[in-house]
Amino acid sequence: MWRGQALGIALAATLGVGCSEAARETEFARVSAPRGEWQIITTVIEPWAPQGPHFVVVYAQLGAQGARLRVGRAELAYDGIPFSRHNINLRWTSDTEALVCLRASDRPDQSVHVNIRSAVATGVLRKGC
Repeated sequence: MWRGQALGIALAATLGVGCSEAARETEFARVSAPRGEWQIITTVIEPWAPQGPHFVVVYAQLGAQGARLRVGRAELAYDGIPFSRHNINLRWTSDTEALVCLRASDRPDQSVHVNIRSAVATGVLRKGC
């Protein structure tokens, strides 16, 4: 009896880890701030199913070894062609502000505006770039 329950728990834990976002997330691009203190990082989360939604996650990171702070997450339509810099474009607009433009082939543009003040990073998802 205990053996069956333990096996069920182990199977559920394995499936949970295999289906987690972290297991399907890959880094797409990384750009350092003009002064080099912060980095903006974008990652792509692959869907569980072939036709499922892809997500782009935006992180801010203080230094090369600092913790990643998630500042934005948005769905990005996928048409079967791998994402390029045309679809996901990131740049710093000042020492403390960055813009991540998300352009799907057949959908309106959207963007994540990142603002860093006093070592706190925030992001706002907006329509358009």
